[in-house]
Amino acid sequence: MACDMDITYIDEIASRIRDEIPMSSLPKEDSYGLFKIYAVLALGKGIAVTPEDVHNAWLAWMSESDPQNGALKPFPQLDSTVIIDDDLYVQAIRSVAETLPPRYSERSIDSTLFPNGLLQAKKDIDRTVDLYKLMVTSSENLVSRRQGVNTFFLTINGAILTATGLVISNQPSARVGAICLTVLALAGAVLAMAWRSLIHSFGQLNTGKFAVINRIEETLPVAVYLAEWTALGEGRNPKKYRSFTSGEMWPPWVFFAIYCISVLLAGAAAIGWLSL
Repeated sequence: MACDMDITYIDEIASRIRDEIPMSSLPKEDSYGLFKIYAVLALGKGIAVTPEDVHNAWLAWMSESDPQNGALKPFPQLDSTVIIDDDLYVQAIRSVAETLPPRYSERSIDSTLFPNGLLQAKKDIDRTVDLYKLMVTSSENLVSRRQGVNTFFLTINGAILTATGLVISNQPSARVGAICLTVLALAGAVLAMAWRSLIHSFGQLNTGKFAVINRIEETLPVAVYLAEWTALGEGRNPKKYRSFTSGEMWPPWVFFAIYCISVLLAGAAAIGWLSL
């Protein structure tokens, strides 16, 4: 029964996409299989589907029935007339994808981001743009707060290291110096871990903000941040893009290592193995 239901809803979506295409533009061949692939695109990519996606789907279908077809080539090599034809199918897939229920949505956040439905968000484009600007501003403010936090912790850790140097050079006795050094090092280690945790949280929060920003952009005529993210390989290739969070994690770990070494040295001094 579950298998029958799966076939039914795929067929229904495929039929709806086909109905969006004028009869004069439909393939002459039996295109039942092609529109089922388009239905999968509607479910998988929704309104984010591209002409290249559509062409690749058509290529996979056509290569079985007509492997000698002259249009069986990579998308960038196509003639402009073929690309225009693909755009027609792109719009049909997007049109149907916009009406799919939330459980078939390509994004799990759609049901909360668009509580009144995606179509309503596109109709009320001015409000959508205002909320988009608010999210971008919120992300920029988060970056400023993040920089402020980094400055704060760098200053505090610098002060602790300075105090550590004063203790080593002016301690009244080896035992008192070891105790003071241990207290300062433990306090610094706790601060270093708190710093690392905040950086990680800031990174997660900004990732969430850009997930919302990129999703909203998919409903707008131009998606600049989404295009930038795509150009950077969506963070999968470190040669193209390395996140700020990964770089910002190094200073807390370095300070933490310094403090751990300081605790060991202080312990060695306290039992007489080392002279401060």
